[in-house]
Amino acid sequence: MSIGAIFINKKLKGNKTMKKKFKDMIFVKGGKYTPCFTDDEKKVFDLEVCRYLTTQKMWLEVMNYNPSKFEGIYKPVDSVTWWEALEFCNKLSEKYNLEPVYDLSKKGILMINQLDGEKISPDIADFKKTEGFRLPTEVEWEWFARGGQVAIDKGTFDYKYSGSDNVDEVAWYDKISNGETQNVGTKNPNQLGLYDCSGNIWEMCYDTAEDEFIPDGNLYIYEDTDSTIPIRRIRGGSWANFDFCSSIDSSCFERWDNKSTNGCEIIGFRIVRTI
Repeated sequence: MSIGAIFINKKLKGNKTMKKKFKDMIFVKGGKYTPCFTDDEKKVFDLEVCRYLTTQKMWLEVMNYNPSKFEGIYKPVDSVTWWEALEFCNKLSEKYNLEPVYDLSKKGILMINQLDGEKISPDIADFKKTEGFRLPTEVEWEWFARGGQVAIDKGTFDYKYSGSDNVDEVAWYDKISNGETQNVGTKNPNQLGLYDCSGNIWEMCYDTAEDEFIPDGNLYIYEDTDSTIPIRRIRGGSWANFDFCSSIDSSCFERWDNKSTNGCEIIGFRIVRTI
């Protein structure tokens, strides 16, 4: 299993830089669909999505420490906060000469870096105008977890779990996980070749609302009405939950104090980027 570098840079004439993709990032064609949590059709732009959950190996290579309760380099990183996940995305972007998405210069205050140089409030940011690694929005997460346009074309978009109607084929959950996370990529992938979108560990999304209503015309919802204990959307289920929590229709939220340094052993994340 090769889980490591995502891009290499090759100098071209005129000091331009070509970014070459490694195999761990999967192209996901955008499209339109109606997520399980809204009655409105939503649009998803073309993305690259990491084939695997962010592993402890990936985290260590960028952050130089391992916060995980369940150690193992090919296990998903756990016990990280939402803010630490953003920091990882930024550092990985810088490592591969990509403009970081998140402005984290003020603790507990988020702004989004647009490619035109403007810094935008997180509730109105246009992620189509970014290039670095980031967390997916909840609309994006469900699109690629369901298998995107590939699954629509195959008639499998409505599978109960990511890639199957049989939970044991694709997910680690409480009855079979031995009480801990498992190495990524050991169950079957979904229609796009993505592993562990169901089970193993909950995946952080960008969205922050407690309820799942996204206003008509919006592609995500970012609310910070209680800045001390904001809400973060998570999807996919985990090793600690019943099998039904691994269904694509299952969603949840977690509260994290902006000053907290404590993550949770049932929550991790997966990186994406707009292309």
